[in-house]
Amino acid sequence: MQKYLMGIDRGTTNVKAGLYHLDGTEAAVSGQACEEVKSPRTGYAEQNMERIWQDTARAIRGLWDHGFRPEEVIGVGLSGQGGGMFLVDESGVPVREGIVSLDSRVACEAEKWKQEGLHREFLELWKDGNSTLPQALLYWMKEKEPDQYRKCKWMLQCKDWIRYRLTGSIRYEITDASNGFLIDKAYAYQLGVLDEYGISEARELFPELIKPWDLAGTVTEVAARDTGLLPGTPVCGGGHDVAMAAFGSGCVYKDQLSCVLGTWGLNLLLIEHPHPMMEHYGKIILSAVPDMYLFMNGGSTGSSLEWFMDRFCEEEKSEAEERGVSVYEVVEERILEGENASRSSVICHPYTEPLLMMPGYENAQAGFYGMTARTTKGQLLRAVLEGIAIETALFLEVSRNAADRLDAIYLTGGGASNRLLAQMIADAARVKVRIMDIRESGCRGAALTAGIAVGVFRDHAEAGSLPIRIREGFVPDESGGAKYIEEKMKKSKRIAKAMEEIWNH
Repeated sequence: MQKYLMGIDRGTTNVKAGLYHLDGTEAAVSGQACEEVKSPRTGYAEQNMERIWQDTARAIRGLWDHGFRPEEVIGVGLSGQGGGMFLVDESGVPVREGIVSLDSRVACEAEKWKQEGLHREFLELWKDGNSTLPQALLYWMKEKEPDQYRKCKWMLQCKDWIRYRLTGSIRYEITDASNGFLIDKAYAYQLGVLDEYGISEARELFPELIKPWDLAGTVTEVAARDTGLLPGTPVCGGGHDVAMAAFGSGCVYKDQLSCVLGTWGLNLLLIEHPHPMMEHYGKIILSAVPDMYLFMNGGSTGSSLEWFMDRFCEEEKSEAEERGVSVYEVVEERILEGENASRSSVICHPYTEPLLMMPGYENAQAGFYGMTARTTKGQLLRAVLEGIAIETALFLEVSRNAADRLDAIYLTGGGASNRLLAQMIADAARVKVRIMDIRESGCRGAALTAGIAVGVFRDHAEAGSLPIRIREGFVPDESGGAKYIEEKMKKSKRIAKAMEEIWNH
């Protein structure tokens, strides 16, 4: 009988369940669209917790349609979006809708409080403006929804809720705890911040901590009926989606860097000893590897490209559908056709979302510079891709300062299928780029973590050493491409400096 490890990766828009052979290669992936994020008031971003579980169960059941059998699954791992708040009562029933990582209600409320001169102690503590920190959301809930607040028994993150529905075990996991600044280097809670916020009673809402590679329990009879999994199938702790994505990309040693080109372009660098100065240029959380950290930074690369294509590339989308190819293939053809296809004088700032982790770009906005009446759509598309490559390179400059050595970056995510963009990143960052043959790095990381928990692998080093095929590799084009984009990067920086005053007012 074949044996497989299952990884479940729950994002805001999709939840995916993947089966992996014990050599780490993918056997199948089943996806399920999530409920559209609801925003009943300005800044709110919510999803129904029962629907989150049902969507997850559907994704799992989809694997059986491919001919796989539940008895072949020997362990289940979890990956999930970080940030937000998922609360249950004494009976394990949701107290309210789940608050997801896109939520900004605390920022909206804080702006009102600032104008009204209220809650000054909170505003002084809440300097970083992160609306999805558990302590900030709990403070908001005590103020705005006191009746529901009193019903709360446990505070969870998204994948903790799914793990609870699978196993009946209530735990809070260390990579998500570190994402909320609620844990120390010894993997122990540091909840003093709750006292400072005046919500000391919320200490009782945080359940026992668990590590990603710990066994959390086994699939219950009820969960088995919902998912088709066998009762008694082991389930591990799982982790924050960026931690699972980095591990799933093979990052287990210091200075290894994975770049996820999705809605957000995240550079994930494995480090041993975080320096306080790093926090000005990125975020540091515990990794999925023992005694290691992830230094992560990046911007809205995927959403920038999607924004442009949604508004200006209907023709290319229709052509791609007619030909049965990826729209990115058609876009690449547009860029490479015509005269001067390898050059464009247009500079693009693709900042449809501000770069919160890049000093000077915190309030950045998108813009095109240098267009003329002769500018073609292909040149604009090239400028967008170049802008994304330059943005990636700007963040990689910071990552280089945190690493002793950075030989290559490993691309995963939807944007990794764009060969032209991969070459541009290699040229802009002057680094080797490797496109990994991985469809779902989060699912793979979760599955390998389950393999450690059930004893398939001795440790993270053994799991991380499993070979991953490199689909394609790129090196900087020192004969022309690298110098060309270097000049564009210099111009892009000068324009950004000139735009700072406008961005900030």
